[in-house]
Amino acid sequence: MSDRVHLGCRPRTRVLIALALVSPLVIAIAGRGWSDPATPTSAPDPDPGPRRLPDPVLGFAINAHHIGNLPLYLEGVDKIAEMGANTLIVVTPWFQEHVHSQTIRHDPALCPTAEQLEAILERAEQRGLASILMPIILIEHPGEKDWRGVIRPRSWEAWWRSYDRFTDYFLGIANRAGVDCFVVGSELNTTEDQLERWDRLVTRVRAEFSGLISYSANWDRYHKVTLWPLVDVLSVSAYFELERSRPGAPEPDIARAWATERERLLQTAARWQRPLLLSEIGYPALPWANAHPWNYVAEDGTRADPEAQARCWRAFFTAWSDVVADADSDALGFCGYRWDPYHRGGARDTGYGVVGKPAYEVIAEGFRGIRDRVGGVAGATTRPGG
Repeated sequence: MSDRVHLGCRPRTRVLIALALVSPLVIAIAGRGWSDPATPTSAPDPDPGPRRLPDPVLGFAINAHHIGNLPLYLEGVDKIAEMGANTLIVVTPWFQEHVHSQTIRHDPALCPTAEQLEAILERAEQRGLASILMPIILIEHPGEKDWRGVIRPRSWEAWWRSYDRFTDYFLGIANRAGVDCFVVGSELNTTEDQLERWDRLVTRVRAEFSGLISYSANWDRYHKVTLWPLVDVLSVSAYFELERSRPGAPEPDIARAWATERERLLQTAARWQRPLLLSEIGYPALPWANAHPWNYVAEDGTRADPEAQARCWRAFFTAWSDVVADADSDALGFCGYRWDPYHRGGARDTGYGVVGKPAYEVIAEGFRGIRDRVGGVAGATTRPGG
């Protein structure tokens, strides 16, 4: 996605995705026959205990950039729980100046503090929500087609040292806040063939973190990624261009296009024997929502189209609800994008937010429908003993 346009337990045999810690550390994902991920050669004694995600994940995202009013974000977590989600994903950035930069940095004017992020994640636990932390890189001064997927630092060695510091910072937050899943990278297309680097990073994270580990690939190249054996969950940011030549396509046609992409996603998950999580799925309230969901930039004079947003969400649930609820499916779930803590919304709002728009009830009803299919109740599983 461009920087510029930037349950209670199931009563069936399908069990929750869980991490079982033994000595030495062995990570086991149970329930659907997914194979065990690679394990490090050594690890410290676990402190907070194993963590797990609900199965299915019915998630929703909060973007945490600079936070001027923390209570609004905490209230946003409450509203996400009330909508029927069982998981919160927090998406939060550090910045590099341009695509050739070697340094990734925390900018206090653009980024939240660690304490603010921990407060949001802890509020999720208080509300019975599982939590996913997905730190991302944003480009501070992008060119016309620049975004994190095309970074080419002058020195990869220097960039990876900086990325290690970036990872350590957010890993500390994840551990202190009891996060259930940590996403080690998002849409870093030009790094994905550097397997030795990713192996070193994931091994180090696994030695310090008892939760699930994921990587989030971009929608147009997840099938090319080969680092999936290193992580526990195969995540994809799902801004698929459905009926690309037909902005405003009818809902049944969007649903059929989704079904095609769904099968390709599930085939990839089966190939790598990893559960599939759609880490971002969302639509702007714009006429081209189905064709270019990654493009939220409305030129002057463009009118909001909240019905286009709702139509896309209805098509999504038509294509995915049965699969997500299926005990034998490789689909772990999805995280809707996004909740706006500042409550912008309504019929004139062109963004991804769903407050005051028809999409809100579509999503709430979609959550209810999936829970009904699996016989569960609203809420999330917590860490064992929690």
